[in-house]
Amino acid sequence: MKTNGRAWMQDGSARSSVTAWVPLPPQQVFDYISDFSRHHEWARNEISITPVSPGPVKLGSKFRSIGKQAGKEWPSSLEVTAFEPPRRFEFTATGGPLDAPVDQPHRHEFILTPQDGSTLLELRRTDPRPPTWPAWLFRLLGSAILRISMGHRVETIESLRLQLERLAK
Repeated sequence: MKTNGRAWMQDGSARSSVTAWVPLPPQQVFDYISDFSRHHEWARNEISITPVSPGPVKLGSKFRSIGKQAGKEWPSSLEVTAFEPPRRFEFTATGGPLDAPVDQPHRHEFILTPQDGSTLLELRRTDPRPPTWPAWLFRLLGSAILRISMGHRVETIESLRLQLERLAK
């Protein structure tokens, strides 16, 4: 199965879904995705993530992230908002190149569906309107931003898929 994606505007947010098939069982995929210390292995841009909360990753765990895009460092705060092994892992992010309202952070939800000993991996993204942008501007530019960023999102999941395939060997 090829890595596929789609994007749309809904409820004042930019949304996307990218799927890929991975030749590993869901628990192994979940363990890899939920290990923030390994995100730099598959992220398309340089990134460093450090824990703020002590102990293993669990619901409510917090992290600080610094991503580098276009030669600039973008700090973000991350929080695990769903931890349901081996089927669902979600974290939210505030900060980065496009900030989000405090009550509507960027959402990164990974859905893992078992398929004959392998996994269908889906990343669902929700990116709200930046708080400094008027609604009309986001409506005007949101679709264009989604079209531009969709290729990057597909590349990210393809990179994740390739890393997971290496683990399978």
